[in-house]
Amino acid sequence: MSLVGYAYLVEQLTLAVKPVSPVAQVSGTVSQRIEAQGKLLFPHGVALQDTPLGHLEFAIKHEGINLEVIDAAFEHIQPAELLNRLAQTPNGESIRRLCFLWEWLRGDSLDAPTTPTGKYIDLFPNDIYFTAQHGERHKTYRITNNALGNAQFCPTVRRDVLAGKATLESLLAQAHQLFYQGHSAAVYQRAIHYLYLSETRSSFAIEKETPSAQKEERFVQLLQRVHEYPQLTEDDLVILQNAVVRDVYSQEASYRWRQNWLENSLGRVTYFPPPPAVLQHLMQGWETFTNDSQRGVDILVQAACAAFGFVYLHPFMDGNGRLHRFMFHQVLARHPQLPADMIVPVSAVIMQNIPAYHEVLTGFSQPITRLWDYRRAEIEPYILKAADSRSYRFFNADREVAFLHQMLQQAIEVEMPQEMAWLDGYDQATTALEQRFDLPKKDIAALVRMAWGNGGDLSKHRRKQYAHLPDSVLDEVETVVRQAFQFGND
Repeated sequence: MSLVGYAYLVEQLTLAVKPVSPVAQVSGTVSQRIEAQGKLLFPHGVALQDTPLGHLEFAIKHEGINLEVIDAAFEHIQPAELLNRLAQTPNGESIRRLCFLWEWLRGDSLDAPTTPTGKYIDLFPNDIYFTAQHGERHKTYRITNNALGNAQFCPTVRRDVLAGKATLESLLAQAHQLFYQGHSAAVYQRAIHYLYLSETRSSFAIEKETPSAQKEERFVQLLQRVHEYPQLTEDDLVILQNAVVRDVYSQEASYRWRQNWLENSLGRVTYFPPPPAVLQHLMQGWETFTNDSQRGVDILVQAACAAFGFVYLHPFMDGNGRLHRFMFHQVLARHPQLPADMIVPVSAVIMQNIPAYHEVLTGFSQPITRLWDYRRAEIEPYILKAADSRSYRFFNADREVAFLHQMLQQAIEVEMPQEMAWLDGYDQATTALEQRFDLPKKDIAALVRMAWGNGGDLSKHRRKQYAHLPDSVLDEVETVVRQAFQFGND
């Protein structure tokens, strides 16, 4: 079997890019295109010009659009080759896309003497990729640029990652119904307060930190004021970073100007973010993508790409993780179906799915770190060569989008209903006990929480704490709590 398409280009041109998957090959064992076990097999005789440009045309037609490989391969293809091919097939869709991409990615013009006369075509096929609904037409190649992002930052996401899944609109409608129907205003407000607090504590817990009461309150206020940040600029992000880091010594005044890296408990490097020399350019592209609300990018897709893209770029020395999770809310808050005072506890659910979260993060960090040439040293790594910025500018975000959808669905279908059910049960239990016994409210509240936390029973230790109360009262607390929270009715 011989490599074709992107895999051929990576091997033959020694392109320093993230691994291509699936790997396209020509095989004598198949009679049609087949994808299986990480391979994309084509039969012998498939139409292909055995040149770098020929393999690019083949790849863009049969494998989709891999901006990272295309951008790297352009360094080995002369403009004249593209123009000659365009002259041969002026209405060929693959060559038109490649000519447009050459100009778009490189910021230069081919000065094409040949102009296609066919109909406009989308840069990214809309039936395969999530795209911008309001693309920009470019008449030279009759291309509609419907990419999710821009030439400085452009993730790609295939539609099949959410095929058959509940839409964001349906999930938010479910959350709206849960909170606004069948519950008093008081219960709703307490539920919202709890969710903000839970989201805050979980976001810090993911970083293995326990925030002080003051820091906790600051983060809650940030989440509550997320609608005040419809745009995120460097100045905005600096303010946010200063609010979430562990101490004043970690506060930044701008995007970082030093190289940072992540390492494990053994001191081995697990991730290199982009070098400071290219960071400003990358963040400009990220800001444009994240702040765009006019091109019709799916909000769930935009939220996942913006938040994970931010943590991959790691523009600060500290606080990137918490800011990245804040951005889920910042982008989702633009959705008209999400009430201004409601928060979906994404971090709280991530805390319950840490292995899956780390799998998404390492799915990006591991292959890109392998592109760096460095030597371990006592204090910091000695860097011989960094990965090219294109590896950060362009990435497939299928994993990231699918993960965020899963977290939102779990939060809305499980986490939020559980909290509402707990508040309903708590109110029912405390009200019943207040009517039956003349006890301080704080004692009733404590007893209800203790019994609830132990499955409806008060432990021997708790009974000793309240030995001044008759056993009949404590027994009644257990009975009321079991009924209110329906213990034993599962």
